[in-house]
Amino acid sequence: MWALLLLDCQQSAKTNWPRRRWFSIYLSLIPCFLFLFYVYLESVFGYFDWAAMFMHVGAGVLTPGVVLECLMNTGNTILVILVVFLGLGALKARGTLTRGLDVALMAFFLAANPMLTRPIAAAVHLNPLHDFLSKHFVDITSLTNPAAGASVTAVPKNLIHIFIESAERTYMNEATFGDVMGPLLEFDRRSLSATNMVQLAYTNNSIAGMVAANCGTPLLMSYFTTREYLEENSQFLPGLTCLGDVLKSRGYRQSFVSGWPLGFTGQGAFYATHGYSSLFGGSEVVAAVAGSGSTFGASDAQVLDMSFDILRRAQRDGKPLALTIAVSGGHAMDGYLTDKCIGKTGLSPQAPNILHAVKCTNMLIADFIHKAEAEGLMANTVLVLQSDHLSAPSTVTDQLNRFERRNFFSLSGDGIRPSTYAGLSSVVDIFPTILDALGVPLPNGKAAFGVSLLGDRPTMVQALGQAQFDDAIYADDVLVRSFWQLKPARTAAASEAEPR
Repeated sequence: MWALLLLDCQQSAKTNWPRRRWFSIYLSLIPCFLFLFYVYLESVFGYFDWAAMFMHVGAGVLTPGVVLECLMNTGNTILVILVVFLGLGALKARGTLTRGLDVALMAFFLAANPMLTRPIAAAVHLNPLHDFLSKHFVDITSLTNPAAGASVTAVPKNLIHIFIESAERTYMNEATFGDVMGPLLEFDRRSLSATNMVQLAYTNNSIAGMVAANCGTPLLMSYFTTREYLEENSQFLPGLTCLGDVLKSRGYRQSFVSGWPLGFTGQGAFYATHGYSSLFGGSEVVAAVAGSGSTFGASDAQVLDMSFDILRRAQRDGKPLALTIAVSGGHAMDGYLTDKCIGKTGLSPQAPNILHAVKCTNMLIADFIHKAEAEGLMANTVLVLQSDHLSAPSTVTDQLNRFERRNFFSLSGDGIRPSTYAGLSSVVDIFPTILDALGVPLPNGKAAFGVSLLGDRPTMVQALGQAQFDDAIYADDVLVRSFWQLKPARTAAASEAEPR
């Protein structure tokens, strides 16, 4: 394009043509912008989905500092986009971009843009898989009835569930990434460890991974329905029965601690809707724990320090505890290295910052667990460690893509035999596996779309194959409506859980 523009400039100089405008509006301008916007989102997040985009914007995206950081880290992509966008305008101004070529470009940008073609195709053709998921969904709402609690073990087990940002199992390849996962290996070896956990459609961001692990389903979204319940009712998937709902009915005291603001992608609303009584986001953590914080809120060190205080205090009230922790060091594009770890990861100084950040977070988690064990706080406790999703495009994506990428999941505790689950699984299987480990009876070891990995039944992704499962997820237009339909019992529930 620039070669055409330079050639055109040279011809103008030779022929002494009168000076013209450097930029003109062209017919393909808006289609070009939309196409380049799609290219940008694909480069930053690795995928594009209208519902996910609107949900993130509506529920809360990021702090301004993180947005600026993202823009800075994608400078090369932005530069290429500007070159194309402005270059076409310059060619139009000089007459090189003829009307016929402009129309052809407009048609190309419209036809080549999945942002437009996917929703149009979905609206025109009813996908035969549109109700497939509804026929395979296992509803466990009955487990929230008081009578169901009678079958639970006499002394309920506590639960500590740690979502580790982007810490996928692929990082265990030490030859490529060093020992960034080393601090967690001792826990993985004494756990039920899933080594072949794939990433399904609509489980590829933090809140989607949380929903999948807590509710046994990908995050199915419909923009207008989602927006209504998030903005008007402060409800997140109110029609779905999740882990927190089951545990609340059994008397659990549930807390969620994250370094991100609670409004980030609706995480606070999700946990408040589903039985959590104490919510601590970045601002609450920073206010309670000494430290410098981070670009987006609280550092992982602060998050884990506060979580430890909650764990220690919970031992006094006699109620079973469910403590969910979200740490964020491995977040793309280049990670967030906690000050506490600077110079202490043991990795080469030349290693990308994100590798230092991932190892730092894992070191802090290991310290948290060791300290809790030393004080006797892990007795009768199920410990779950998992990546929330595979890493989004980052400074080490090329290296990650050399391998068959898999999520990280390990579950340990009293009565759980160390073993490796090598069969194909997905994050939705974590939900019934946790319930099973806590002694909650399940219908045939199933819940929602998940199958307990403590049993011997094939998972849904094994039975269908990932491709068909993903196709059914994209096609669904039945369950998405029921998941976001308000249950009468939920009307006042969200108001009970507020930031502390």
